[in-house]
Amino acid sequence: MGTAGRPAALISSAAEAMRPTALALCLCALGCAARPAAPTTTTTTTATPAAPAPAPRAAPLVVTIVVDQFAAWIAEERLPLLPATGGFARLRREGSWYRHVRYGHAATDTAPGHSSLYTGHAPRESGILANEVPDARGERVSILRDEAAHVVTDEGVTEAVGSSIARLRVDTLADALRARSPGAVIVSVSLKDRGAIFGGGRHPTATVWFDPSRDRFVTSTAFGQTLPSWVSPHGLSPALTALRATPWTLSDEPWVRAHAATPDEQPGEGDLDGWGTTFPHDFARARRPAGALRASPMGDTAVLTLAGDALAATRDPGQPMLLAISLSSNDYIGHLFGPDSWEAWDQLRRLDASLGQFFQRLDSIAGPEGWSLVLSADHGITSLPEVATIAAARPWCDGATARGGSDPYERPCGALGRLDPDAVARELQATAVRVLGAGRWVRGVADPYVYLTDEAEALPGPRREALQTALTARLREHPEIERVLDTRTVAASCAEGESVEALLCRAIPDRNGAALYAQARAGSFFDPGYALGHGASHGSPYLFDRTVPMLVRAPGREAAGRVVDEPTSFTEFRREAERLLGM
Repeated sequence: MGTAGRPAALISSAAEAMRPTALALCLCALGCAARPAAPTTTTTTTATPAAPAPAPRAAPLVVTIVVDQFAAWIAEERLPLLPATGGFARLRREGSWYRHVRYGHAATDTAPGHSSLYTGHAPRESGILANEVPDARGERVSILRDEAAHVVTDEGVTEAVGSSIARLRVDTLADALRARSPGAVIVSVSLKDRGAIFGGGRHPTATVWFDPSRDRFVTSTAFGQTLPSWVSPHGLSPALTALRATPWTLSDEPWVRAHAATPDEQPGEGDLDGWGTTFPHDFARARRPAGALRASPMGDTAVLTLAGDALAATRDPGQPMLLAISLSSNDYIGHLFGPDSWEAWDQLRRLDASLGQFFQRLDSIAGPEGWSLVLSADHGITSLPEVATIAAARPWCDGATARGGSDPYERPCGALGRLDPDAVARELQATAVRVLGAGRWVRGVADPYVYLTDEAEALPGPRREALQTALTARLREHPEIERVLDTRTVAASCAEGESVEALLCRAIPDRNGAALYAQARAGSFFDPGYALGHGASHGSPYLFDRTVPMLVRAPGREAAGRVVDEPTSFTEFRREAERLLGM
């Protein structure tokens, strides 16, 4: 861990400063009583007033921001194009930009990414191997779903099942801060439960996230019995409905037109419940307006507004504060429209402006020198498969046909494709029936894992191996699948380096419940399901997915304007935050 000096206790006062003078006068008086009278000449001495004690320095305020799906290749190509007045330009001027922060594991998804940043551990140690797992019925549910927890709204505890951090096997940055400073203020805000929970840790002051089914921000009994009062002004349905009153339009159409290499309505974009694939995106057209809010820049606006409200309501200058923010709109927009879309370009431009405004709010609350910040991302993204036909959108290929060509991020140049996880699960179940006979053998597929039912797992050795072999062969028939790994064969210890085998090893915890790991080819992916058969995703072990940026701002403690090009481990995110918190 990094080390930093703590502010020294300030013990000076006017009375303390005057003690030597007073003591000298008393001694003089005692001496004069025992001696003859002094000569008639006298000298008058005027005491110098004591300097006022300096004001105590406030405890550290550290803001961590994770911009979901913010790939290093996007940051490298697009941050220099943003206005000098925006938030990203300010971070680059006032801090350091680590351009190539690399995850050391495959399965580059949101929950593994956030947990890795805040714990400093890969999924093998953390136990957070994916976003979702199939339940007993085969339905995919959040990996953080906890039957012992209940959703908490502004109206109190509900009967609905909530989320918790129970699956996590290691401590988080927030846990370490709470152990060191029991009075620390720890607040985490996100559009997603998996974006908020790892930032807040096990014992936060508050951890809240957006629940689109309720159109409001909520928490869980795992973190508190009531919703914080600061959520009410901007985190409930009336305020969020007001955010959606205006359609999402281009903030700067000439800028988007000048930089986007694809048309507004490019093939492959997804239509989220009638919201449309071209500008303007009118929330009134969407069948689920709250879901559309997440897939618009207004989702980030809501999160940053709440984060500022939380800071104003909970900041105690006498205690260290960790304000963890997850900005997920970029992720939803990328999944629906792809990273090359007009929507993605406009999202970045709007996010840049929103960050600039949020930093001004930090200045007003804590002063420009009173806050530090670490910003990174949970994973990258690949382009829409349909973009393979648009040469201008993939200039790194330049005639290359193999994966990556000479591209430093290993971005694909060949054929790309989507895998429907439910369709794959049905195929595998049919294969299992042909091998074993009637029965329910495959529980489900949750990117990138295949899960078997308890009955299948309990099969005697030869039948169990026959099932494993048949399912592996069926998966390999998909051109989108590069390799299939039996999770039982993962080595007891992972090799050093960044070979695919080492990355897969670090992605798979023991006692994980999954039978097979299905690794997609570069540029192919399991369909996220927001608009089935459309959109883009991530999850591969290749550099376009597992390399992200990190920007660090710490006045007086971090070099201004520095750019670091050397590959940096994802573990530096937690180390930097610990250093800035004085840990």
